[in-house]
Amino acid sequence: MKGITHIILTMATMLVVLAPLTPSLFTLESIPAVLILILGAFFGSLAPDIDKGKEAAIYHSEIPGARGRKFHLTPVFGYALYYTCYKPLQFLFRIILGKKIYAINGHRELPHSPIGILLISILVTVYLWLICLALSFVPYLSPLYNNSLIFVFGSGFLLGCFLHLLEDTCDNSGIHYFYPFCFSRLRGKVKGDGTDPRPKIFAVVLLIAAFILGVLFISGLIPAIWSYPTTLMVPIVLWVIFLKASGVPARKEVRE
Repeated sequence: MKGITHIILTMATMLVVLAPLTPSLFTLESIPAVLILILGAFFGSLAPDIDKGKEAAIYHSEIPGARGRKFHLTPVFGYALYYTCYKPLQFLFRIILGKKIYAINGHRELPHSPIGILLISILVTVYLWLICLALSFVPYLSPLYNNSLIFVFGSGFLLGCFLHLLEDTCDNSGIHYFYPFCFSRLRGKVKGDGTDPRPKIFAVVLLIAAFILGVLFISGLIPAIWSYPTTLMVPIVLWVIFLKASGVPARKEVRE
């Protein structure tokens, strides 16, 4: 799928995740955590495409579909991710497993697998922790030491990466969920070139669901005790429906 599709679907899903918690989010303590979580999910929504080549959205400051608006941290993060996470992990996997780690079509390799996004997310969190540790020795920056926002970002990043995999599962290229031990892809029938209307419909459904949940919880029509179960269950149910509507699993038994 295109970068803009990943961003929209991931951000819309994050709104569904956060909507049931809306009454408790509008506090001075919660707002920074929410922003950091969303920032992590934003980068995560683009991160698996680091194996795609320099045309991937994560290597460019221009936000896809944003009419020329730029976010200059994106390529900085993208290239840092490429050289400090992806290449070292690819090298390690190559030593252990040999050339079989390379997908035939040269895309959707390690960063497009559960084990890949987990290892990359761990490395990102460790690097951030080390950077904050170093900065904590600077006067007035001591609160950065072991700051919980580091782990909030890491969690948002991992969630964004996982949503990227779900989104790519819907298209006709699919994902190697058992990479590098199995190269059969789980795929759908959505065209990844942006011409298929289904991702846009999914995004609208997610936004409507987020709005309805926000209203229900803010108004108290649903008790606060149900906020965390709803945060977990509603996105899962919606994505199961989206995967089914995308034709998953579509069969194509070849090594890719």
